[in-house]
Amino acid sequence: MNTKALIIALGAAALGLVLLLLYKQRFENEASGGVPIRVLIAVQDIPLGAALSEAMLGYRLIPQAYLEDRSIRYSDVRRILGVRVSNGLRANQTIMWTDLATASEARRDLSSLVSNGMRAITVRADITNSFGGLLRPGDRVDVLGTLSRTGGDNDRVTIPLLQNVLVLAAGRDTGGEAQRQTVNGTANTNAPADISQITLSASMEEAQLLTYAADRGGAGGRHTGLTLVLRNPEDIAILEGVPETNIEDIFEPTRRANVSRRRRQVIERIGSQNPLSP
Repeated sequence: MNTKALIIALGAAALGLVLLLLYKQRFENEASGGVPIRVLIAVQDIPLGAALSEAMLGYRLIPQAYLEDRSIRYSDVRRILGVRVSNGLRANQTIMWTDLATASEARRDLSSLVSNGMRAITVRADITNSFGGLLRPGDRVDVLGTLSRTGGDNDRVTIPLLQNVLVLAAGRDTGGEAQRQTVNGTANTNAPADISQITLSASMEEAQLLTYAADRGGAGGRHTGLTLVLRNPEDIAILEGVPETNIEDIFEPTRRANVSRRRRQVIERIGSQNPLSP
């Protein structure tokens, strides 16, 4: 009889201990913010405009209660491979959806692509500025302005307005799922789109500069005066002291020769940095 009572007592004690441990674990989870979730982080510095690769990515455990909606879960890593970042990232920094220049699948709202402190501004595009419809969100461009100092055509100059500007949208394409176009009744995702507007990421001052240049360059019904120059996505260098171009640079042989000479210097510098480049 004593043995049976002892067994029952030991069983009750064991059950009580298990319940106590479960309660303690639940209490600790709640106190620490809940179940840990794996979120993506950068394991190395990622420069602005770089395309994400698996080698750049790792994960960190964050309690569920402290998880931001913008955080990217590690389970979504395959969705963002190859997507470019719209902000430079430091090693061990958590990667947010808002850090991405494009989304690999679902279409995203334009406002969600605008980084804090920046603005989205749309410029009129023609076949030149949209590169025949091949310009895409996440690309980076320089903006040139062609306008007159006095309002006449004889003193028109071309100047570099902005450099290394992120393209947020090309037409209605914000970098989500590619818009399917129909060619002879067949869906074709590779056909260039008919793009009439390009939306750029700019600071408030840059937006003012673009607005004024477009208005002045487009006076009298002419083209807006803005031209986009496409960059390699890994080229984020800012060129200092770029001179304006005027009619003399076209007609004077010495000035044309200087342009060619500077181009050769750029090519030679690139070749010295990368001997395998063509």
